Amino acid sequence: MPKFTSEATLDEWFGYHPPSGTIREAHETVRAECRKLAQVLSDLLPECPDKTVALRAVRTVMHEANACIAVEQRVYEPGPDSRQ
Repeated sequence: MPKFTSEATLDEWFGYHPPSGTIREAHETVRAECRKLAQVLSDLLPECPDKTVALRAVRTVMHEANACIAVEQRVYEPGPDSRQ
């Protein structure tokens, strides 16, 4: 049976991708902007389980965005032929 996910893909997903230069800056920007949103939501939303879910969602967004940056090792700039 063919594998859905290749060994190379798993290596990319679970490998260590040390940040440098613009990559580090991109990580810092993502963290800072997510922190701003988390603060707005924390100040605005009433204390309840849904607030916790909302803040965890922002945290998940931060992690996924930084994973994308780490794996790609560049800030994505779509070209004219890129698919969304």
